[in-house]
Amino acid sequence: MRKAIASSLLITAIAAAGCRPSVVDSDVERAAPPDQFVVTTKAGVRLTGPAARIDIRHAGSAGTPDVEVFFSASGGSGQTWSVQSVASPDFLETHSLTARVVDGLLGPGKASVQMRPATAESTAATAGLLSLRLSAGRLVGDASRMSDELAAAFDGPFVVTCAVPASAAVGGAPAPAPIAQETRPTLIVDEKFESALCRPYAALGGWSR
Repeated sequence: MRKAIASSLLITAIAAAGCRPSVVDSDVERAAPPDQFVVTTKAGVRLTGPAARIDIRHAGSAGTPDVEVFFSASGGSGQTWSVQSVASPDFLETHSLTARVVDGLLGPGKASVQMRPATAESTAATAGLLSLRLSAGRLVGDASRMSDELAAAFDGPFVVTCAVPASAAVGGAPAPAPIAQETRPTLIVDEKFESALCRPYAALGGWSR
């Protein structure tokens, strides 16, 4: 009799367990995929996008380069969060950047943080702080001191490009003289970091691949 009761209780328990629906919490934080750039806003919105870009541009055959960092990520609702920052050349050595967020023209040490909804105009942070660093082949950091919609932490891969005047490229021909002194020369991307101007950043470029 005891065996019959035990068996009955076991069958009831199994049946009850089988009737419970499995629960999948879509809001559970997931690790960032190694091939995706992931942004998580302070409001709890998770967005993904392509690798961040670090663009190094040598406008002349000498002097320090212009350095720009850009990345963006989008969500299922169509919103896009993006950052554009102009870094000082020492970023290429320190691999660390702290920029003041502004809603206007960008210069060295300044950044723009924006959120663009699917059906509305972009919202730009009017103030705040952008901090990022390159670590183990990834770009990580956060945007802070702004609204929860725009404040975010980010983590993901990055790619590096280095552009030089044609005259400075390996095997390149002299570039034609500019029409006016203010005219900047046409730049070409040194994909293999072979030119004298790009060679110092070859390790950084290789780190990102």
